[in-house]
Order: sequence, then C-alpha cells, then structure tokens
Amino acid sequence: MPLSSAVLNVEGNYTLMNASKLNALSYRVIGAAIAVHRELGPGLEESDYEMALSAELTASAIPFQSQQPIPVVYKGVHLEAGFRVDVFVDRALVVELKAVDSLHPVHEAQLLTYLRLSYRQLGLLINFDVPVLKDGVLRRVMGLVEDGVQVVPAQPIVEPFSLEAVSDDLTFDVIQAAIEVHRHLGPGLLQSVYHECLCYELSLRRLPFQRKACVPLRFRDVALPKPVEIDVVVAGELPLSIVSVAGITPLLEARLLGRLRNGCWRQGLLLNFSEKTLGAGVRRIVNPNLR
Repeated sequence: MPLSSAVLNVEGNYTLMNASKLNALSYRVIGAAIAVHRELGPGLEESDYEMALSAELTASAIPFQSQQPIPVVYKGVHLEAGFRVDVFVDRALVVELKAVDSLHPVHEAQLLTYLRLSYRQLGLLINFDVPVLKDGVLRRVMGLVEDGVQVVPAQPIVEPFSLEAVSDDLTFDVIQAAIEVHRHLGPGLLQSVYHECLCYELSLRRLPFQRKACVPLRFRDVALPKPVEIDVVVAGELPLSIVSVAGITPLLEARLLGRLRNGCWRQGLLLNFSEKTLGAGVRRIVNPNLR
C-alpha cells in the first residue's frame, strides 16, 4: 500500500508517532527485511532488495513510499539536493537500504541527515550483504522519547571562529558564511547538504562563486586526459574543499594543495563541517610556489 504523497512534510506540521507505536513499526519492518534476506540471501544489488522489501511490506499491509524526495530547507528556502529516502514507512519511519561489504560512517550520516531534514524520529539502516541480517541492521533515533527519557542528538557547540590571523577580506567573508551554515545545521550531516547551503549563503552575501570548477592537469607540459574538480571557487581566486568527516587528515590537506598547484591558486580553504565548532574544522592551505 504505497502512500500517495510525493514530498515529505518538512515544515513541522506533523504529529509525531509515540515511541511504542514507532518501535512496533520498526520491528515489523525488520521482520519483513529478515524474510527478504532469508529468501534471497546476500550478494544482490541494492535495487533488488528494495523491490523485494516493497513486495513484502505490501503483503504485510504496511503502508510505505519508495524513493521519497526530501528537500533541504535552509533559512526558509527549499534547496534541491537530490535526496531520496529509499523506503518511507507509514509517514514516520525512515529506512535506508544498502548492499555493501560493510557499513561506513557516511552511511550513518546519510540516515541522520534524512531524519533531521524530515523531522522524523527513528530510522533504520539495513545492509543486506551480510550472512545474518540482524548483523546488518543499524537503528538511530532523533528526539525520540523512550521509557520516559528523550533521546536527542548531541547539540552543536556554537563558538565564533577566531579570524585574527585572516588578513584578506575575501577569506574573512567566506569563513563567516561557513560559520553561519554550521550555526544553522550543526555537525554530522552529509557533505552535499553543507555544499548546497554554503553556496546559498555565499549568494546571500553577494559573493560570486563557481561550483565544481574543473582544473586541467599537466605534467612536464603534457596535458593529462581527465581534469579534477574543486568543490567551490569564490571570486575566481579562493578554492574551497568542503568535507564532513571525523577529522581532517594530511591526505585531505595534500589533495587541496595539489589542486592549488594545478590551478595556480595562492591559497585555499579546507572546511570540515562535522566538527562541533567550525573553527576546529577550518584549514587554510597555502601554495608554497606562490607565497
């Protein structure tokens, strides 16, 4: 019994299902997934499991919607980021399906992103590529009251980033825009959400920028066939690398430095939005060839 609605209600006009009903619904969905896995086993494509789970939910009279669109709402504006929930059950339960060797932090970030953007309380991440399905089920809550205790995600600590060392106006303005995005969204969401909202914030501040700027690659005057991309280049002179990871690594810094050298830029910013304070997630990378 697929639902007829086309877009999730993200304006908050939604009566939250109580914990006992929501938990009971999640157990039914997990039971349906176990039935699918018992019959098909691991090793198939994610789309195969989605079709099979849809058939099992229909047979079990559990209402759902497949590939449910979900917009990003930033400062009251709907930004299209191409997000779709794999299975949205009874307008209350977010279910993301995977068929991978192992679940990674980005998969959990995807589920938490969808919960936060849709104002829903409970989500299931189900990986079918496991010998026993119970080992592939991850349950995450967002503001759900269980046994009298409200389970909420960690709240971001909002602190201003120290800009004392920043000497140019453009870098100052871009970091301020990034701080504003982090203040509204907090940490822990998908990289693409921060990318979309930062671009919108830059446009509000009338800072010109280019998305996915291509950088031609050359080595010893030989043009390499495939260019690389920079997430955002502001005012044609400040490249931005936007990430949402556990921590900035030397590899991420080296990648941005390589882009700076390829594009003959003097400096760039590496912005990690998963830090509790954005100040801990900002790195200014300088091209030593152009200092």
